Amino acid sequence: MKLLTHETYWQGPETVVALGMFDGVHIGHAQLIRTANHLAALHDVKSVIQTFSTHPLSIIAPDRVPPMLTTRAEKIAAISGYRPDALIMRPFDAAFAALSPEAFVQTLVQSLHPRHIVVGFNYTFGLKGAGTPQLLTELGRRYGFETHVVGAVVRDGETVSSTRIRELLQQGRIGEATRLLGRPYSLCGEVVRGKQLGRKLGFPTANLAWPKNKAIPPKGVYFSRVWMEGDAYEAMLNIGTHPTAPGGPPSIEAYLVDFDGDLYGKHLRVELWRYRRPEQRFASLDALKEQMGLDLEATVQFFEERKKPQNK
Repeated sequence: MKLLTHETYWQGPETVVALGMFDGVHIGHAQLIRTANHLAALHDVKSVIQTFSTHPLSIIAPDRVPPMLTTRAEKIAAISGYRPDALIMRPFDAAFAALSPEAFVQTLVQSLHPRHIVVGFNYTFGLKGAGTPQLLTELGRRYGFETHVVGAVVRDGETVSSTRIRELLQQGRIGEATRLLGRPYSLCGEVVRGKQLGRKLGFPTANLAWPKNKAIPPKGVYFSRVWMEGDAYEAMLNIGTHPTAPGGPPSIEAYLVDFDGDLYGKHLRVELWRYRRPEQRFASLDALKEQMGLDLEATVQFFEERKKPQNK
């Protein structure tokens, strides 16, 4: 997959273009990408995904920018898994925001030579979001491409959306968020030095740098899987502020089962699999240590259960 930072850098032939913000790259987004790939293969052209490196609201209404489900790197990795020919992560700036819907379409036509453009049912584009799928269809007739509008993907009676997934994460409903994402929700970062409270209690943890502008689930303990340099480790994860030993900023700490080694400076990807319990204040550090032992036992049991054959 080619990674470009602007549509004008595309020097290839005709394309099928899928447009959207793609925050989270959830199962609804996957439907758009698969549609683009299918059309590209059918018509022997290239599939191109065009999105933004920053949220449009950061220019239009900075105070309304939602916490993101994916960082730039996470979005690239998730989209690349669907194997489009190219991904364009263009900046969203004031000049781009001021383009009329037709002027926006002209930039696509001039640079990407689309034969087909794929969008979601609620896609908007151009100045003040005035462009709609219906208008894109009309402009397609004028500029020589066909518009394909992908309908809503519905689960449990509700439309799959980034907004819905954020709500589920805020409520600690990790399993439901996983179903809509099509994969576990992840937090990524470099291991930095923390308070080393876990080490003092016999549970040395990897303390992740707090991700900026990222959706963070509620404080508490989670069953997790940690990926490091291609290897996966079962882990118990704590998100919180250490109410039993207060002091310092909020932290994201993972205790890796059956791991012994130095993790400082390593980059980890932590998958959240299940919310176990909320963060709580204990009467003593000994009581906290006892609870951490129970959390570890529950973590091991959770993943052992997942390894058992499922009855069909």
